[in-house]
Amino acid sequence: MLEVTNYDKEAKVRYINAEWRDKDDSPRIGSRETRRANTAYQDVTIMDARSRLDTGDLNLNTNGFMLSNSSTKVSSFRDEAEVAKLYYPEMQDLICRVSGASQAFVRGHLIRTEKPIDFNDGYSRFVHCDYNIRRLEEMSLELLERHGVTPQDNWEYVWYNTWQPFDHQVQNNPLAVIDWDSLPTRDVIDYYYTGRDLDSLVAAPVYSPDHQFWYFPMMETDEVLVTTQMDERPGNAVYCPHSAFDVLDAVDPLPRRSIETRLMAVFEKE
Repeated sequence: MLEVTNYDKEAKVRYINAEWRDKDDSPRIGSRETRRANTAYQDVTIMDARSRLDTGDLNLNTNGFMLSNSSTKVSSFRDEAEVAKLYYPEMQDLICRVSGASQAFVRGHLIRTEKPIDFNDGYSRFVHCDYNIRRLEEMSLELLERHGVTPQDNWEYVWYNTWQPFDHQVQNNPLAVIDWDSLPTRDVIDYYYTGRDLDSLVAAPVYSPDHQFWYFPMMETDEVLVTTQMDERPGNAVYCPHSAFDVLDAVDPLPRRSIETRLMAVFEKE
C-alpha cells in the first residue's frame, strides 16, 4: 500500500558537472558509464505544482510546463501501430488546444517502464533538455519534409513533449521539471547524446541552488504533463529541463509506466 505524507520532496538529482561550463568541448552522454563520469548528484527540493494549478500560477509560455487532461482510446501502449494511429492524433489535438498552435506534427514516442530494454529506455536519471535551440530550424524543416508538408513564410515552430502515465497512477519515479522562470540562459550548456550510435547536439543545465523544481504528485492515467523543449519566440520559456526522481517515503509503490511523445507545433505569425 502506498503511503506518502508530504508532497514536497527532498531528493537527489544528477546534473552535468559544472566544470563543463568553462570548457571549449562538450560532454558526451549515452550510457550509464558516461552519465556517471559527467554528472554528479545535487540535493534539491522538488515542490508540489498542483497548488499552482489551483491559483492559476502556471503558464506554458512563461514557466515551460503545465498539466492537462486527455483520455485515450489506446488499449495497449506496447502496440506501436495502435499508438501511432490513435495516440498521436490525441496528442496533436492536445498540443494545439493548450498552446494555441494551428497544427502539430509528431516526431515519435518513447515508452518507459520498470523493465527497460537498455539505458536509453530507462527512466531519465539526470537533468537535461531533449534538444538544442540551435537545431530548431533544421529539425522543424526535416520533420515537415517527413510529413510531406511545405513550410510557409509566416510559420514559426515550437517543440513540446507530452508525458502521460498508463496502466496506473504514478507512485514512484515521477518527472521533475525546472521552472524556466528560475533558470538563467547562462546556466544551460551544450552536450551530445550518444546513445544508439547517435551524436546529437542537445542541452542541459549545470547546477544552481536558485533552480526551482516542480512535479505533479500522483499523476493519474488521464493526466498529461506538457513541457517546452525548444521555443525561440521572444519572452517565452526556451527549455524545460527535467529528470525522474525517487520518492523515498513511498511504501511498496507501483512501478511507473509512461509514454512520452515529441511534437513540433506550428504557429502562424500575424
